[in-house]
Parts: sequence; structure tokens; C-alpha cells
Amino acid sequence: MIADTNRKGVCVKDAEGKIDNEGRQEEMTTNTNLNNLNHKESFDSQYSTGKLLGKGGCGSVYEGVCKADGKQVAIKYVSKTHYQRFTTIPEETDSLPVEVALMQMVSRPPCSPHVLKLLEWFDTPQQYILILERPVPCIDLLHLIISKDKLSMELARHIMWQVVLATRHCHDRGVLHRDIKLQNVLINTETLEVKLIDFGCGDLLKETPYKTFSGTRLHAPPEWITNEAYHGCPAAVWSLGVLLFLLVCGRLPFRTNKQIVDGRLFFKHGVSKACSSLIEKCLQKNPSKRPSLEEILQDEWFEKEREYQVQTDVDPETQMSEQSSNSHNNHHVS
Repeated sequence: MIADTNRKGVCVKDAEGKIDNEGRQEEMTTNTNLNNLNHKESFDSQYSTGKLLGKGGCGSVYEGVCKADGKQVAIKYVSKTHYQRFTTIPEETDSLPVEVALMQMVSRPPCSPHVLKLLEWFDTPQQYILILERPVPCIDLLHLIISKDKLSMELARHIMWQVVLATRHCHDRGVLHRDIKLQNVLINTETLEVKLIDFGCGDLLKETPYKTFSGTRLHAPPEWITNEAYHGCPAAVWSLGVLLFLLVCGRLPFRTNKQIVDGRLFFKHGVSKACSSLIEKCLQKNPSKRPSLEEILQDEWFEKEREYQVQTDVDPETQMSEQSSNSHNNHHVS
């Protein structure tokens, strides 16, 4: 009987239980290489790649087109040289690149309209290639803020409502994003629909503490700086507080580790009391005092979003609100 191997293919056993690292390992390596080459040929036959859209630490994203139907997609190339993180989806057996596994988990139906979907992926000799949905036209929230002097409270609220729903969807699927920030949230400039992207820093959501930090340093919660450990859900709420502060104030709430630990907030003039109160709740130094995602959605500041959902009797996970169209008319994004 041949024993299973892990992704790195450490060894196999022959029918007598003896280790045969040579012939069988060579056969496995040859088969893997052939499969990778087949994946590369399959990708080249199905998609064409356009201009660069963005570049990060582990990969680059390009415009893409499906040759069969002309559908616009985003194509992310992740170098195998720099990417060594693998995990197994709960109740499954295959070891997958973490980003692929997490995106598969959040992309299973019913999907969230606020989380970018993974359409398919390819394992080639040098790279992993992820085929992602591509909202058009869109920009990330960083460029949205740069293009406008400031966001109205209404627009900031509508954006944040969707980001919280996206985060809830991820947690419901057992996924912790770990890098919620302006650059990782896309907004459709016509519908104002928001999508959370880039799960490269993510991990499986667990109840025990995380002992390694992955994400953006100035978005790290104070418990990581002081104890080098954090729990997933409170850390996600902290990152949502940082994001909301950025949306309404146009700058980071903290610029050093000391400021993060001290936790003193200085709001820009014009930020409503309800909004500043929600931010203060999310940026509580004590993680156990931060609100849950459900409590955030029930917060006073989101009352108008909730009222609309009740009036229209629609599920906010599957329907863009009419307010997005109204906001678009009043707040054109260039």
C-alpha cells in the first residue's frame, strides 16, 4: 500500500511498507511537473493577460479576459519562490496555498456581494495563478480618499456597512482576513458596491490566540504590541475601527506603536458624535470590551442603513441599497 504524501512529498512506502525515496519520488515529481505544465497550457488557452493593475509583496494583479466569452477578470500571479504558506480547508484533505484555500471558502455559494470571488486557479511550474472576478469600473478606497477632499458621513457609512458585512461573511465561513485596509477594499464607482480583496495575509479563523502577526503594522491591535498575541475577532474589529477613522478623518489614528498602545484619539472637525462613538468602541485598548460584528451592525450610527433594509425587506448580503445610487448622484467619484 502506498502511503499519502504531503505537498512537499517527503517519502512514500512500497507495497511491503519499505521506504522507496528514489523511483517513486521521481515518478511523483514527474507527474507533478506534467500536471503543472498542463495547468499552464490550460491557462494560456483560456485567458489573455492585459496591463498591470497592482503589485504586492507576494504577487501581481493584471487585467484579464476570458477567451471563451470575453468576460473581464483579474489575474493574480503569485510566485512560488516567495509563497510558502499552505493549509487544509476544514473537513477536506488537500493541502492548498493559504490564499487559494481561504478564497475557496468565502467564494462558495451563497456568496457575499461584498467579497471578491475566486473563479478558478492554476498551479504552474513557477507560479500560482488566481482568476478573480473584476468589478468594472472600480478603484480602491485609498484612491477614493485621494480623489476627494473628504467623504460625507453618508458615503462613509454606506461603505463601512458593506465592509462589516464582508468581514462577517468571512468569519461565518471560518476565514480571518487580517489585512483590512483602504488598499484592500474596492468600490465600484458607478454602483458604490464595495468588495473586500486580497486574502494573502489571511488565516483560518480560530478561537485560540494567534502568535504571529500578518498584515499592516500600523493597523495592528495594541495586544499584539504588548503581548505578541491576539484573538482573531477582536483584532478584526480593531482594524475596522482604524478603517473607519481613515474614511472620516483622512489619516491614520496612530502613527507609532506607543500611540497604538496609548490609544488617544483626535477626531477631525465634522465627524458626528455617533460615528466617533463607534470608532472609540472599536478601538478599545481592552479587546474584550470591543463590540462584536453584530453589535457594530446594530450601532446607532448604522440606523439609516438598517432602516432601508427593513423598508425594502431585502437581505443586505444580496442586494445593493438604493442609497448607493443616491449617494453616487450626490458624491460622484472621479
